[in-house]
Amino acid sequence: MKRLLIIATAFLIGILAMNSCVKEYTITVTSNNSEWGTVAGTGTYLANSEIVITAIPAAGYYFIKWDDENTDNPRTVIVNGDKTYQAIFSNNPNGGGQGGGNATSVNFSGNISENTTWPDLGLEVDYIVEGWINIEGNALLTIEPGVTIMFTGTNGGMTVHENAGLRMVGTADKPIKFVGPLNNPNNGSWNRIVIESKRNDNVWEYVQFIRGGSSDYVWEGVVDIQGAKLAMRNCTIDGSLGYGIDLEYEAHFTAFEGNTIKNCAQYPIVSEDWDGLLDLTADNTFLSNGHNFIDARCRDIHMEDHTTVKAMPIPYYLESGLYFDGGYKLTIEPGTQMYFKSGQNVQMDANSTLIADGTAEKPIVFRGMEDEDSYWYGIKYSSTKQASVMNYCSVLNCGEDTEGFHGGCICVYSQSRLTLTNCTIGKSLHYGITLDDIELLGRITHSNNTFTNCAGGNIWLESGGTYNGVEYESGQILTDFPE
Repeated sequence: MKRLLIIATAFLIGILAMNSCVKEYTITVTSNNSEWGTVAGTGTYLANSEIVITAIPAAGYYFIKWDDENTDNPRTVIVNGDKTYQAIFSNNPNGGGQGGGNATSVNFSGNISENTTWPDLGLEVDYIVEGWINIEGNALLTIEPGVTIMFTGTNGGMTVHENAGLRMVGTADKPIKFVGPLNNPNNGSWNRIVIESKRNDNVWEYVQFIRGGSSDYVWEGVVDIQGAKLAMRNCTIDGSLGYGIDLEYEAHFTAFEGNTIKNCAQYPIVSEDWDGLLDLTADNTFLSNGHNFIDARCRDIHMEDHTTVKAMPIPYYLESGLYFDGGYKLTIEPGTQMYFKSGQNVQMDANSTLIADGTAEKPIVFRGMEDEDSYWYGIKYSSTKQASVMNYCSVLNCGEDTEGFHGGCICVYSQSRLTLTNCTIGKSLHYGITLDDIELLGRITHSNNTFTNCAGGNIWLESGGTYNGVEYESGQILTDFPE
């Protein structure tokens, strides 16, 4: 009897073990609009089983496709993992682009918490949004070519949260549009789009953001990219009471190409650090903005790698100056323009390398803002690296004079090394170049530099001594470097 009990127990354990190895997966079937059509097939099924999912359009509406482009209905699928299938319905049998006599805009309010697609309804306005949309959870909102979304007022906008996504890929012929009320033609008629997600499917192409930006706060643009990752190509931001794009918390463009930002009352782009700015390319257009500069409100570059600042069609405005260290190399591309706020400067430590190698056709410009009452404080140069170069650079509009150090457009500290060639230095309230000591005359490789309008003199030598058999006094002013 005891032996039979053992056998039975072993058999039962075996059956339970076999059952525990049978996998089950959840299939979720959704509709892009429950008023246009419903679906069937959601459930939990055994792995490798075949099931049928169905899209059931409401009266006057049409099933177009599933979100993976399959058009079978009913559709047989093999269960091999947890999956979501969304049915795309439209009031147009062609799936948008024609509208139809009975077509009406879709009114939307609230949040999006599951994968959703907004197809083109072929209307002047396809979707009317009341208030703020939060795309949350792991939901992906896909907006198809030709769609126009209208926000009803200045409190209207959208946030793409950390794990969610927003994919908007229009075409040149069928752009995607975000607009404010049709009866409000003023800038700032709706608020903004905020993206906090780093998903790879955050891709925006041929999207137009028209008359947004109801706030002129510095960290609120028509598009706010907050620690996010985004590819943005051939998009247009047209009109804002404030900024065009705001970059915060190490925001990162995976692409930023062929975009246009225009008619913003403030700057087209403002960034709190360099991460996002390093991804910009020169094939973007900036027109008729209140301040047609890229507002780089970043100061410290604690580089974790060699870094290149790319030339843009408009200048960078460095409100907080520029300081870099860490022993890495900062390269500034030919044609780059950097404008500095009054009282700010460029500083670099002894271990860093500066490569500012411009050309005659594309000089690199460092200068103060011409509309400032006082000038910027110039370049405070401390690098001991032999490779550091300033070639075809203009350093202009400088001015600082303190008891600790007399001001120049370029202030060179002891032990520094620099190749300085073909540069223009001037419009200084004090000196063109100041040298910490006599040894720097032998540590600076120089040729073909031009000084202009330096009120105190071209080169000021703080500590004198003997160089090449010639005695120089402390505080002596030179017209140029001695040969």
